[in-house]
Amino acid sequence: MENNVIKDRIQDVRERFLSGNQIEEIRQNVTSLVKERLDEFQNAQNIAFKELEVAIDKLENHQREMIAYFNKQLIALEEEQKASNSEVLKLASMQNFNSPKTQKNKNTSILQSKYSIFNKITNNRVLLIVATASFLGILVLNFF
Repeated sequence: MENNVIKDRIQDVRERFLSGNQIEEIRQNVTSLVKERLDEFQNAQNIAFKELEVAIDKLENHQREMIAYFNKQLIALEEEQKASNSEVLKLASMQNFNSPKTQKNKNTSILQSKYSIFNKITNNRVLLIVATASFLGILVLNFF
């Protein structure tokens, strides 16, 4: 008799809780909800990836433009330096042909031209450093 009482109690408890069909229905609802969330997550990932590709393309284009700009600047500076070097050579050759009286005036003009050349070279180096730093910054941004 005790066995029947226990079986009756177990049956009673089962009836109070969810039936097997209700449990399966809950499992299906949870499974479908998880699948929906995964689909939403994958869609968001795809959109973010596409946006990232667009941003990388823009950054690469900007990098190419900056490299071209700095290359043009570097070429212009090199041409300017060549021109100033030729001026120094002209002044030096003129100094050799001049008399000692005018040599003093030529020395000051040569010093002034050397000073201006020094300023140009210094400016060239500063621009080269700035160009290099900008290029390195672009590279760092491209990789991060």
